[in-house]
Amino acid sequence: MRRLPVKHFLMDQRIVAGIGNIYACEILHHACVDPRRPSGSLAANEWRKVEKAAAVILPRAVACRGTTVSDWRDLFGISGENQEHLKVYLRDGETCRRCGGKIGYMKLSGRGTWFCPACQK
Repeated sequence: MRRLPVKHFLMDQRIVAGIGNIYACEILHHACVDPRRPSGSLAANEWRKVEKAAAVILPRAVACRGTTVSDWRDLFGISGENQEHLKVYLRDGETCRRCGGKIGYMKLSGRGTWFCPACQK
């Protein structure tokens, strides 16, 4: 587990339930953590940043009724609105709103991963 990329670790439902690809990308960006880093390499203060980021990102997503990036609707047929708050997800090539760097894209553990190489270390 310690060698798993931190993004993969966050998305492992046996470890942390409910964090999917969108929210893993957004949480790690908010915490300034590179998604490729081995989970065992994060110091305690970095894990606290990840925890605090999740405490911001996830409740906001719930309050916005989720994230609609294509045709997703809730059980009442209503689209989510959290996509308006996304900082990195589906934004490859665009400017990072935090540092002005360029948002990158890669496949990590078979999943599309969006991140800012300039501010996520």
